[in-house]
Amino acid sequence: MLKYLSGILIIQAATVAMTLAVIKSADRELWLAVLLLALIISLVTAFWFASIASHAKKDALAHAKDEFSKEREKLRVNAERQKTSLIRKSHEEIRKETNRAHARSSFKLGAGFIGIVAAGSLMIFSQLITLGLLTLAVGGGALGGYLMRVRQEVVSRQKKQAFAIRDGRKPVIEVQPVKGDSS
Repeated sequence: MLKYLSGILIIQAATVAMTLAVIKSADRELWLAVLLLALIISLVTAFWFASIASHAKKDALAHAKDEFSKEREKLRVNAERQKTSLIRKSHEEIRKETNRAHARSSFKLGAGFIGIVAAGSLMIFSQLITLGLLTLAVGGGALGGYLMRVRQEVVSRQKKQAFAIRDGRKPVIEVQPVKGDSS
């Protein structure tokens, strides 16, 4: 509001000065000239105040756009960080669960293999040599197949991990601007 105060004071002073100059005169033409001059001053002042208000509005709009743009960028960065951390956390959780499942299955497999070896050894010692050797061969084949599958899973998992998360060189989620967004 202080922008308009100087203009208002100038208009008031000019109007008072013109009124005091004309008040002593009885000439109608002078009164008409003063009224016309006051009207012109009023119009010029109105345009001046409209120009000031227009510039203030444009400045406020530009400031608001800048603030919204900064806030939108902050939200995008925070969203990307949250997505990245969420993906890393879920990846870590999946890896832990997978390791637990492998540990449980490895224990069960080891117990089963020990049982097969014990049964085969018992059969060999109890005079059933052919059946004992057959049991040991089947157990060894099963163990070999399992070890081959574990090896393939490890190689596959290493390839997936190499592509899943990079060490900061490439973001996990690529942010692209929304259509129609000029910033």
